[in-house]
Amino acid sequence: MLVASKGILDIQGLSALIGEPIQYFRGFKKNKHQSIAGWGRKKSFFRAKSYAEQHQLDLICLEDGFIRSMGLGKDNFPPLSIVYDRTGIYFDATQSSDLEQLIQQDETEADNRRATQLIQHIIDAQISKYNLKFHPLDTQKFHDQENILLIDQTFGDQSIHYAGASEASFQQMLDVAMAAHPAAKIWLKVHPDVIAGKAKGHFNLAEIAQYSNVEVYAEQVNPIALLQQMDEVYVVSSQMGFEALLCGKKVHCFGLPWYAGWGQTQDQYVPNQIIGSRRQVERSIAHLFACAYLKYARYISPVTGQRCELEQILALLEVNVKAQHQLPEKLFAYGFSAWKKRFLPQFFQFPKVSLAFLKEFRHKDGQVTLAWGKNARALKDQGQQGILTVEDGFVRSSGLGANLIRPYSLVFDDVGIYYDATRPSRLEQVFNEIELDQHQVERGKKLIEQLNRLSISKYNIGERKKLIRPQHERVVLVTGQVEDDESIRLGSLQIKTNLALLKHVREQHPDAYIIYKPHPDVHAGLRLGKIQDADLERYADAVELDASIVECFDVIDELHTITSLSGFEALLRGKRVYCYGMPFYAGWGLTIDTKQIQRRQRRLNLFELTYGVLIEYATYNLPQTAPYKLARVNLEDVITQVAYERAQNISSPKLQSTFARIRAKLIYSKYL
Repeated sequence: MLVASKGILDIQGLSALIGEPIQYFRGFKKNKHQSIAGWGRKKSFFRAKSYAEQHQLDLICLEDGFIRSMGLGKDNFPPLSIVYDRTGIYFDATQSSDLEQLIQQDETEADNRRATQLIQHIIDAQISKYNLKFHPLDTQKFHDQENILLIDQTFGDQSIHYAGASEASFQQMLDVAMAAHPAAKIWLKVHPDVIAGKAKGHFNLAEIAQYSNVEVYAEQVNPIALLQQMDEVYVVSSQMGFEALLCGKKVHCFGLPWYAGWGQTQDQYVPNQIIGSRRQVERSIAHLFACAYLKYARYISPVTGQRCELEQILALLEVNVKAQHQLPEKLFAYGFSAWKKRFLPQFFQFPKVSLAFLKEFRHKDGQVTLAWGKNARALKDQGQQGILTVEDGFVRSSGLGANLIRPYSLVFDDVGIYYDATRPSRLEQVFNEIELDQHQVERGKKLIEQLNRLSISKYNIGERKKLIRPQHERVVLVTGQVEDDESIRLGSLQIKTNLALLKHVREQHPDAYIIYKPHPDVHAGLRLGKIQDADLERYADAVELDASIVECFDVIDELHTITSLSGFEALLRGKRVYCYGMPFYAGWGLTIDTKQIQRRQRRLNLFELTYGVLIEYATYNLPQTAPYKLARVNLEDVITQVAYERAQNISSPKLQSTFARIRAKLIYSKYL
């Protein structure tokens, strides 16, 4: 397909969205393409129209979809959704469009059921077309009164003219609203750029100030959150009118947007002559949504680089919206190596969040500073405030951090850190407060099944070979650790070395068959904690060096550890776990512990433990999402990626970098 603008040509992933190669229309080979596309009703569209007529090509109109991205297009956030129209374009009511023709088709129960579920997801997660970092909504402003919202639009917006409206339509909208709701509080929503003088609206704000019951609302707040406070909504052609319908509000239209004329809006002020007999049937809101958001719009996954469904986009946007809401607009980082500086900013690629690296630590009131592990603890011990401790997550990568393999998961803890049992952590707070709904329980079950089925662990190293269970009634696995690791120093009790652990297990369980598995870094001689061969022969029945930790789980009954993450991974596989220190998963009623921490009072089930640590606490990012400016992905995306990388033996930084640029169409389907 040809495109009539280099700006269109440069849209990230456009070829995948369209389903065919694209090329700029200047200098193309004759008969190579059958269609040409322009954008909306901009100059590129009319160039494309003229070119199509000259060369007998099909004319396509492209536009942003209704759920577009985290940030604005003018801030270089690529669209995650576009619409592709062979007939017209959805906002042009002067002619038919593919969307209008879809809406005219009969409703189906299956489509409406799916639409209803997605509408609820959008409302619950407060997802809109753009998903910037919005200011908190002061709901006290709307209490004990009738609230009417009027939506202004920026001057020159294409959708106004093509909806059969004009500048006069906005004044008419205000006059009607004031007459119909004399006792109500009328909120005039104008764009913040209008207040700042960067853009022009349709109202004289000085004149508006003379009306006692009308107040200009220019705060950058979440559209869904604002609409939920309203009783009725008045629009000319704004997409917020449809979002108001999704929120169950009565909507008055003074133009003819795509969702008007189907019996769901108050259209008595619309010039009906522009639609003739085209919109003469009543359609439900669910049907309108299904046609526009599911059949008309197209979506691209930043994870795979290929077409996907709205459900996948909502799952990605939800985790990003939630994370963005919890962050300040400015973040600082101190003490990070050059290697970590390359990937850390990708975890904070939000529209209005910036991350700056400090050469020397300095602190101002209200400042939030990221620091890794030991550095963070040292700063906190000095009494510094606003320190966010950074560490690797629990499903990290296909390889070791010691080999400079980029992490796909990090944790950011503003209280302590999960492996430090000497003080509280954000994870402890999550566990103490967690209450899962049925959807979250089901997600937890699926995650555990997926982790087990794909044999996913933290580093995903070691051979995938089938071990044979020893002919013994009770088989025990003892996992070694790096002895100078912070989790040993801050989470161990009396037992602090691998040899002491192995010796203790043998003394307490003399009849058990003991398999010892050293930490990979220790076995390679890179870190402290090696047990001499003579001691291994004395206290262990076998030493496993090659197989991955998850393969070991298949042949054991229980695991003994000081604080290793392998204990958590063993719990996921239904194994008994003995803890001789206080790892994050101990003290919640799921492990056999030598000591109880008073801060850990809850008794958790495995789903709560899993959901709390892997979903609520850890964060995830994949390198291929960087071009789409998407800071976070879900654990399910990381699991699928790790499974693919492991199957392809992708374990070096160079190979992983190469993989991040691959956009193979069916990469993920095999592993889902």
